[in-house]
Order: sequence, then C-alpha cells, then structure tokens
Amino acid sequence: MPITDVTIVRRCADCSAEIGTMTVKKDNMRLMTSDMNWCEDCGAETREVRDIAEREATVTAEQGSYPGNPPVADVSAAEFRRRRRAGIAT
Repeated sequence: MPITDVTIVRRCADCSAEIGTMTVKKDNMRLMTSDMNWCEDCGAETREVRDIAEREATVTAEQGSYPGNPPVADVSAAEFRRRRRAGIAT
C-alpha cells in the first residue's frame, strides 16, 4: 500500500521551537508558507518553517550507510614517483 499521508512539522523561524504538526495528503503538501503563528518560546508572532517529520533522521541513517573513504597515503611527491616506478601500490 503506497504512503499517501505525510506528517509536517511546523517550527518557529526564529528559535526553531516546534509549533505543531499536521498530517496532509502528499498531493496537498505545501512546505513553503508566509503564514505568521504565535510562538510560545519567543512570545511573539513569527514566521513558520515547515519540514517533513523524521527527515533529518532518515538523511543521517542514509549517510551512515555510505562506504567510508580509503586511507590516503601520506608520502612526498618524490616518494610517490619512486613507489610508482617500483610498482608498489600506495
């Protein structure tokens, strides 16, 4: 069954405090808005920033699954050329 509903997290644009969440259909999803909302932490009307719930955790998990970089040999240019001529892998 395909996912049709998405949970949106609404945050204060100034202090990043969570204002609330809402669930919408993917077709009706709107992340950009110019609406002003009351922020309890700021004590003022501020703009809201919307983001998909758990997106940061999903991105972090995906980046953690990437293979690591191979170690870099720390040799001078002359030593590198000598090793390359000798057929020694660096």
